[in-house]
Amino acid sequence: MAAQRPSAFLSLPAELRNTIYALLLTAPAHVKQSRRVATRGLCSDYILPPLDLCPALLRTCRQIHAEGTSVLYGANQFACHPSLLTALPYLMSPRQPITEGPGRWKIKRWYIYLRLDVDARFTAKQLEQAFSGAEELEVEYFQPAYGYGDNGTLKLFEGIRGVGLAKVTGGSGCDAEYARTLEAMIMRPIHDVSNS
Repeated sequence: MAAQRPSAFLSLPAELRNTIYALLLTAPAHVKQSRRVATRGLCSDYILPPLDLCPALLRTCRQIHAEGTSVLYGANQFACHPSLLTALPYLMSPRQPITEGPGRWKIKRWYIYLRLDVDARFTAKQLEQAFSGAEELEVEYFQPAYGYGDNGTLKLFEGIRGVGLAKVTGGSGCDAEYARTLEAMIMRPIHDVSNS
């Protein structure tokens, strides 16, 4: 049996390989807006623009898998399930979640879309376990009509700590001052338990 020739790609410097991984495995700018539309159920999947990622690259060899997985799961913001949280993450469409594979445990950038007019299907403890220590957490809240919800669901997020960048946005149902306060709470160090 003939010996396999070394890959020209793997002979490139690591910095150049990382640049190539970023080009092939990082979601394009339109994904964030497309995910918002898909998460709200405002369109069918066939209307969404193509994702233009090349995750099949990770199947070529062990070294490429080891190097590229951290880019795919670490550089992209994934949305979480509204009740199962990080158990069924997805990049663009909730109808195409990641259901298996060790890569989903490497996700550190999260987006969650909340309705304030329905009871939360998670606890504060589950939120802490899911999101504490994340690099990024974006919480977008929604209230279908004025006066049908309150900050109760958002208050469950007050125990999360150690997030590098927190962003709390939405329409009516929560005042902007509380949203900024919540962002500051979420970004406190993990061992800081004060709520003010």
